[in-house]
Amino acid sequence: GANVSAFSIGKAVGRGGGTPSGQIEYTSSGSYSFVAPAGVTEVSVVTVGGGGAGASYFGQGGSGGGLAYKNAISVTPNASYTVIVGSGGIGGVGSVGNSGNPPGYIASQNGTASSFTGDSITVSASGGESGCSYNSNASTSQNGGAPSGTYDGGGTGGKSVGPYSATTPYGSSGGGGAGGYSGNGGQGAGAVSGNGTLVNATAGSGGGGGGGGSRKVSTDTTTKGGSGGGGVGILGEGASGSAGSTITNNSTSTEVPSTVGLGGSGGSNGNYSTVAQTGGSGGAFGGGGGSGHGNQTGATGGNGANGAVRIIWGEGRAYPSTNTGDV
Repeated sequence: GANVSAFSIGKAVGRGGGTPSGQIEYTSSGSYSFVAPAGVTEVSVVTVGGGGAGASYFGQGGSGGGLAYKNAISVTPNASYTVIVGSGGIGGVGSVGNSGNPPGYIASQNGTASSFTGDSITVSASGGESGCSYNSNASTSQNGGAPSGTYDGGGTGGKSVGPYSATTPYGSSGGGGAGGYSGNGGQGAGAVSGNGTLVNATAGSGGGGGGGGSRKVSTDTTTKGGSGGGGVGILGEGASGSAGSTITNNSTSTEVPSTVGLGGSGGSNGNYSTVAQTGGSGGAFGGGGGSGHGNQTGATGGNGANGAVRIIWGEGRAYPSTNTGDV
């Protein structure tokens, strides 16, 4: 389909042939059918769940999607298998319907799961939860996406501390980083509770994305919200993403790109907002969105990033990092 990367099958291994090598990746949300190539009886898969969206008015950032990988999954040549790619959450707008509710309360703001089902098992990674809005008591209950089903390894998406800091000055909340291959995504900046002290973002681990940082904000209509968390790449485990920095001395009209969470394992960095009252979106794949900030009607949380699924096959290839690049 148009949303699937090029299907690549390499030459047979060795003089006498053998299992062909190749890969295919799915990076747009939706359901797909993967047909196992002729001669291929095992595949290895990595799945990344969608990132949660940031909440809006005095909001908490969204948490990152989880990552799960599994090697030596049995498949039947020429048979069809279901692939599901999770979507990122859609940022909340205003405080209506969200104010005072816990993280994850509104389904459309949550990231959704990605999965692959082989002959006998399913490997899956759930999506991150959205943040809460203007709720000082719910910040500890947010869940990051996590590995599920049958898997060999993976990591949980980072949470956003959230929901906001009302010290002087106000501080926005960053999105959580996507989970890694052998560790978790970084924590997005925020406050332990409303009117609390701002807590900085943290780096990802095990190849996960870094958490998004906070920036100085005000309650007017010109302010911009928190930064997105970093995503995670699907070509195998690499370096972890650094944390976004907390900026407290900038003007609300100044863009500060250094506050985003950086991508892990070659994933995309989170984004910082250039639109008034809006949080930055999460980085691909699976980064959580930053909080919105502004007035009660116009504040909009940043979107979470979509998840992804990548399937590889061939002799001597296995996640997290054994010949997992494109061949």
